[in-house]
Amino acid sequence: MGRSRGRDTVPLGAAVIAENGDRLGIVHAAYRHFFLVESDDAADINLEVPAAAVERVDDDRVLLKVNREALTRVPREDQTAAHRMHEE
Repeated sequence: MGRSRGRDTVPLGAAVIAENGDRLGIVHAAYRHFFLVESDDAADINLEVPAAAVERVDDDRVLLKVNREALTRVPREDQTAAHRMHEE
């Protein structure tokens, strides 16, 4: 593996890998306490990942401590509202 980073550095476009090894998608947007994953499964659904769910970041991969079931699904049409809610 490459260089390991802290949980606070989540690069846009990085692959997101669940605890069980499943690839969930890529980092679409990053905020202070969470980031959004553009899901590989459905083009109209993103996953909201709390920063606390990150085990580590290696190069272009974000490895999580949780599986998909522990994450919040955010339909694309609700993304703007979800961002505003968390940023306030």
